[in-house]
Amino acid sequence: GGGTVAVSADGRTVIWSPSNAPVYYTRNRGASWSAVSGLPNGTRVVADRVNPNKFYAWNSGIASSTDGGATFTVKAQNAPWGFIRTVPGREGDLWLAGDWGGLYHSTDSGLTYSQVGSFTSAEVVGFGKAAPGQSYPAIYTVGVLDGVHGIYRSDDAGATWIRINDDQHRWGWIGKTITGDPRIY
Repeated sequence: GGGTVAVSADGRTVIWSPSNAPVYYTRNRGASWSAVSGLPNGTRVVADRVNPNKFYAWNSGIASSTDGGATFTVKAQNAPWGFIRTVPGREGDLWLAGDWGGLYHSTDSGLTYSQVGSFTSAEVVGFGKAAPGQSYPAIYTVGVLDGVHGIYRSDDAGATWIRINDDQHRWGWIGKTITGDPRIY
């Protein structure tokens, strides 16, 4: 029935969240599966990009696991709803794209978060190679910033944003995925 898959930073743990079914994990390449504790059916899970024991999900707040995905607990109540993305090479660095709530950032594994810019909606967020002279990956999002729907990029960890499409190049619906090239800015 479809669903989503998250793979730990070291590739040893796989979490499978089938649509409308319990969430499972394996640590032996699928030879056996165990139910994840603390998440409702169909919850989308993402892996920390550095720490192989950390996973995150949105479950009436930001839920996290520090035991390789076996158990999840809600760490931040009333967190904005959104698709969580983790930043390559940065432990505990999360971005949430909330369709109707804007764009949010957490650097403490989701315990706290702050709204980024004046986005009133953000459909998706992704990352690419850092701009020349920068150490933080380029950030890409599709959303509404200052009343203008577009595709945006930030080269300074979300401090400023530039629209990278225009009204003549809207490219239709992007969907729930966006990313930059990890090797070429």
